[in-house]
Amino acid sequence: MPLAESPYFVLLAVGFGLAFAWAARVGDRLGVPRLVRLDACIAALLGGIVGSRALHVIAEPLPGHPLGPADVAAVRADALDLDPAGRAVVLAALDAPVVPAPWAFIARMPEGAARAAAIEAVRAEPDAVPARLWYRARPLEVVAFWKGGLAYLGGLVVATGLAAWAIRRHGAPMGPMADLAAPAIALGLVFGRLGCFLGGCCYGAVCEPAWWAAQPPWYAAPVGGVPRYPTALLLAGYDLALFLALRRLLLRPHATWEVFLAFCVLYAPGRVVVEHLRADPRGGALGLSTSQLLALAAAAPAAAGWWWLRRRAAASSPAPSS
Repeated sequence: MPLAESPYFVLLAVGFGLAFAWAARVGDRLGVPRLVRLDACIAALLGGIVGSRALHVIAEPLPGHPLGPADVAAVRADALDLDPAGRAVVLAALDAPVVPAPWAFIARMPEGAARAAAIEAVRAEPDAVPARLWYRARPLEVVAFWKGGLAYLGGLVVATGLAAWAIRRHGAPMGPMADLAAPAIALGLVFGRLGCFLGGCCYGAVCEPAWWAAQPPWYAAPVGGVPRYPTALLLAGYDLALFLALRRLLLRPHATWEVFLAFCVLYAPGRVVVEHLRADPRGGALGLSTSQLLALAAAAPAAAGWWWLRRRAAASSPAPSS
């Protein structure tokens, strides 16, 4: 179902609200100024939407699953509005035994280089048609994030940059706010993933019924009707465990930046593992999805920084008396 008709955005808003409320309460205890927290949260919210949408538009492919009979009929109707050459190409493709989903997008693309490139791409590899071809043909769709298409890690990068800018405007130190933000991000992700599950996106590959016997009835085709790994729920559970671990670390004596670096390091394993169970369009290269590559790229320097902080803390600790 379209995300605008699902509980996704409701739960996303709940996640943002609870994360901000938790950061506000704990921030008072840690001495982070309220105005700094407020400006950083607003900047992070805006950056999260812009960045997650941008990564989807730039890096992710169109859905590549086969269309069902009802979907093929709808695409056939859309194709009647195309120019004669485009109509002939799409209608010929719809006569094939298996019709990949990118043809549903091509049937609504105006004549031009983007549509020609999409046709070549779907014929070569139906699962790897770049979504940016659709947005190049329909540029106003770039801002229509409510129709679906948000990539979390892109949002994290841009949200972090804008929040850092807001903090610097106040002349406040970055480290304490970054440490405070890390558990809040994990908490928000829990509800975002629950929204993914209820909305039918971020679905897993087909699995044995004994592992996941019942498919939620609100899942739209092609997800419905077959047992799939509940990848969104797995990530929600992992993010909840991550929140609890980071919260504990934050409220104990720690070096500045340690909690944020721990988030970058600990988030990666769960994301990399669960990504292998997903079956929705993921993009990427080298056998890894875009999200896996970004998670690993963040985790590697963060692990080095975390190790350095721990080593420095150990070196500065007083030596035991003999």
